[in-house]
Amino acid sequence: MRVKTVQINWHDKQPIFSVDFDHNYDNAQHGGWRFATGGGDNNVRMWRLRSPAEREADPNVPAVEFLASLNRHTAPVNVVRFSPCSSRLASAGDDGVIIIWRQVDDAHNQAGRTDQLDDVAGDVETWRPAAMLRGSLADICDLAWSPDGAFVVSASVDNTARIWDARDARCVQVLADHSHYVQGVAWDPRGEFIATQGSDRSLRVYRWVAGAAREVRTGVDVAKLAASHYSMPTSEGRRQRLFHDDNLVSFFRRPSVSPDGRLLATAAGVQRAANGRNVCYVWARDQLRSEPVLRLGGLAKPVVATRWAPCEFEARGETCGDAWVASAPRMMLAVASQSAVSVYDTEVAGRAVGVMDGLHYAAITDLAWTSDGSHLLIVSIDGFASVASLDHSARALPLRRAAPLPETQPSAQPEPIVAIPAQSVPNKSGSRKRLAPTLLSTL
Repeated sequence: MRVKTVQINWHDKQPIFSVDFDHNYDNAQHGGWRFATGGGDNNVRMWRLRSPAEREADPNVPAVEFLASLNRHTAPVNVVRFSPCSSRLASAGDDGVIIIWRQVDDAHNQAGRTDQLDDVAGDVETWRPAAMLRGSLADICDLAWSPDGAFVVSASVDNTARIWDARDARCVQVLADHSHYVQGVAWDPRGEFIATQGSDRSLRVYRWVAGAAREVRTGVDVAKLAASHYSMPTSEGRRQRLFHDDNLVSFFRRPSVSPDGRLLATAAGVQRAANGRNVCYVWARDQLRSEPVLRLGGLAKPVVATRWAPCEFEARGETCGDAWVASAPRMMLAVASQSAVSVYDTEVAGRAVGVMDGLHYAAITDLAWTSDGSHLLIVSIDGFASVASLDHSARALPLRRAAPLPETQPSAQPEPIVAIPAQSVPNKSGSRKRLAPTLLSTL
């Protein structure tokens, strides 16, 4: 794995709060990977990460190419997320409005519009709002799309998560079970549950009850609360809380679900342990009402975001007795604390395969994978982004396109999952020294 901080003017030196790759981008035609960022300058910006072949052909060309600036928000943009089924982009922020963007060709743009308010000199692409979802009463911290691209769930500091129909721009349900800010949401790729995290120290899981219905009637609930998690028992017979409370200084607590839907990774975990109190808890799909099955610990600072690579990877070839899930595909998980990013391989239990520390001088806010899992992009409040490239030995399998799946019931005999002990990461107090991570060099 190789990593480098890209020194370009991302958002006029303002914080970058979110990043996401377009997994439906035509790599064969355009080369590289398209991604979006949202920043403190109230703008959404489109970029293209050049392919390794392009970068090797001309080392003097920047690794990232600017494509477009989307300028309709009136306050900082906290989250950007591409639809799993198309290149539509959803963005939201402190103005409480969700904007669904779509790309238009130049001929359609010139014929259909006379104003050029959104156009910026140097734009390579043209994007226009396709819909604006209004109704949130406060800042929006996070978003997630349904696997069929028909719905969006938002997390807001008005203590609610809202489910929106992206096709006719209306809110279909308000989830008001949290007692404090909702700072993260994730939608199961199988379309069966939604997870929310809030600063009330809780994780809540909702079951999607609307099934594959394309039409949702007003006033009919589409999701019902299935589980809530605040604490778990300890070996001493006491109960310990699972997550940091509202004293945690962070805008975000971003959970994520593995591409096969088996594992839910969460942010802001806390534990009582000698080697560190910050942890990422992971729940199994068949045990969402039970305690977490994995604990990724040893982190110097609280976890703010988790992100699974959207694809599965080719097995290493040898028998892996320490795999997380028996008979499961090989997957990669990136866990971002406020100061570092750890990458985990589900075929390797007990430790991270890579740790990137000291990349940024301010807190990390979000991360995103390319469609083939070859690159990981990390963004920060310091206004910069870092690109990590995976080693060639981790070859990705073809990406499975998102599609609505038939609803299934949890198995009565869940597959065995290996409990991962807390990982101890060296940390010198007061030191800004970069750790020498496994398989890391320069990009």
